[in-house]
Amino acid sequence: MSFMREKRLLVGWLALLAPVPLPFNEVLEWPVLGIYVAAVIFFLRRAAADPHDWLPAWAMNLLGLAYLPLLYIDFALRWNGQLVRPVVHLAMFAVVIKLFALRREKDKWQTLFGVFFLFLASMATSVHPSVVVYLIAFLALTLTLLTRFSLFSVLARFGYQEWSLQQVPLAGFVTVATLLSFVIGIPLFAVLPRIKSPFIMGRGAGTGTVIRASGFSDQVSLDSIGSIRQSREIALRIDFESESGPQGEVRLKAGSYERYEAGGWKASPPEDFLTPKGPGGFRLGEAVIGSYARFWLQPLNSRSLPLPVEAAQVELRATGLNVDRGGAFSLIIPPNQILEYRVAMSRSGELMLAQPPRTDGGPEPTLSTSGITPGIRGFAEEIAGSGSPADQAEAIERFLGTEFEYTTDFVGRTSGDPIEQFLLETRRGHCEYFASAMVLMLRSRNIPARLVTGFLGAEANPLENYFVVRQSNAHAWVEAYLPDEGWKTFDPTPPDGRPGVEEGGLGLLAAQVWDFVSFRWDRYVLTFGFYDQYQIASRFRSLWRSLWGSRRSPEREDAEVTEPIAVPTVTEGTSATAGERDLRAVWLLVGLVWLGCLVGVVWWWRHRAPMTATRAYLRLRQRLSGAGMPVPDAMAPLAFRRSLVLQYPDLEMPATRLTNLYLDEAFGGRTIPVEQLAEVAEALAQVEEGLRRAG
Repeated sequence: MSFMREKRLLVGWLALLAPVPLPFNEVLEWPVLGIYVAAVIFFLRRAAADPHDWLPAWAMNLLGLAYLPLLYIDFALRWNGQLVRPVVHLAMFAVVIKLFALRREKDKWQTLFGVFFLFLASMATSVHPSVVVYLIAFLALTLTLLTRFSLFSVLARFGYQEWSLQQVPLAGFVTVATLLSFVIGIPLFAVLPRIKSPFIMGRGAGTGTVIRASGFSDQVSLDSIGSIRQSREIALRIDFESESGPQGEVRLKAGSYERYEAGGWKASPPEDFLTPKGPGGFRLGEAVIGSYARFWLQPLNSRSLPLPVEAAQVELRATGLNVDRGGAFSLIIPPNQILEYRVAMSRSGELMLAQPPRTDGGPEPTLSTSGITPGIRGFAEEIAGSGSPADQAEAIERFLGTEFEYTTDFVGRTSGDPIEQFLLETRRGHCEYFASAMVLMLRSRNIPARLVTGFLGAEANPLENYFVVRQSNAHAWVEAYLPDEGWKTFDPTPPDGRPGVEEGGLGLLAAQVWDFVSFRWDRYVLTFGFYDQYQIASRFRSLWRSLWGSRRSPEREDAEVTEPIAVPTVTEGTSATAGERDLRAVWLLVGLVWLGCLVGVVWWWRHRAPMTATRAYLRLRQRLSGAGMPVPDAMAPLAFRRSLVLQYPDLEMPATRLTNLYLDEAFGGRTIPVEQLAEVAEALAQVEEGLRRAG
């Protein structure tokens, strides 16, 4: 088996693995990967036969010229000027051609350069945590390849041309080297300068998929939320800072809709622009703060900022927030990565920044009669009765929630009046039908009302103190204006149709474990930036001060350490601070690092190579070379001993003993008994001690 055959096979296996993540990242088409894989497999089968005819240089150049029209079509016509896909296609084509042209030693390095480019493209466009598995596999294969290349080069210097020697054990080396790469790489990742985007494509949402709409937009049809209620994708995570967790149900308001047209709702227009004002960031209302929660919002392809209905203040790194007529908040620009913010909630419950209905006779959107048919008006009169506005709203809510059926199968409309059909004929639908019907019924009774979308409910993750809100928690409800109470929330959807928490089981536990891993991957890998580096430095500074007892007063320390939200934080009413949890996390990390080091030392001690005469002899040559005595590689053992004795006469006896044992072991074919190994170690120690005294 020739060295060149082995080298071709190693390069081929590496080329086969390099572009695997690209289709999952939607950077490469599956058919293109299939063609590439087929070509590389064909190369591996051909390389295993070790033929002598490979592509000449002129054939490579001709194929390169033939690809130029395809490159133009790929770049200018197929992808309309986009750069990444055509360049990846070109790199894959070049790698395949170079594989079939591996003739000279330098050809393999040129091919490996193209393979490494494909590897970088795979890593730079990957946002899914599973890419770590790919990284480990590629790193292990690369280390094996480079080690064998080094071995082939050494054997070739001694005149060997065939790979017929005993296989070199590489499993331990590759395993340890891979682990050390991560041990060294993780701290480097934490301290190296950050770039603007965590990956070159700028299209991921931290979930490994392309960002898609979540149902919060300028217009909501009667099918929008119903279509995402089956999705288990995470919309946001919440960490309630109080020990007792959320107080009551978790209801997050994201959008309000007042205009009903042609079976759909138009979003309420912005009416105000808020800017941060002193401690607490954005003040949404005057209230007594009862609890705090920290949010991590996934990119939803929407400007909507989901907030609890009892939110009073928001700490957010933003220059301003839009607030619409219905009291829903939105960002200036949709976030393209995880957005972190902290919310202070009132003790008294629900707050409303929505404007009251107009009373000057002008047009009032929440009293619009659009969509109200005679059938809806008559049905509302029958159900609501003649009580106060509050009594009528409660009657409608109660009737819809008990006499109608919830289903997600009814997502189409078979008539021009879907709400009338829902109320008078089918009596079944999903939350948007229930909320839309109640809004139109209330308006027909001259009670101002609007449709509101957001999220209802949250799933506690037992692995850590946060709650998960999934896209399946998307929900629609109603806000009605009552003269004596202001805007109030009503939810006419039957209880069995409202978003709930999935029952426990292995499936839910596995999903929660994956949520925990993906959240940490999103937060501390994909979106890790300069601000996080500053946080780490601040936390270690605080840890250092606490260890040495030289910390300043708590008030001054709190003023210096920056919180995760870059606005002054409000601490009233909190029972557990993020700083305390961060300090515990730092201690846990330090403990894990020390435990890992201890395990590594124990493993090394138990698996270290035993002392032999050969190892002792080679170590002695190295020590003498370091002490200034010339020891050429070609110097024979007896000549080495004579040279040592001439320069260090006092070391004649241990040097002679050590050299003789080495000759017996290396050239005499004799295994040194265990009891004589102690003599080897003693002789080596005597020589090293003599060298130290002489030095």
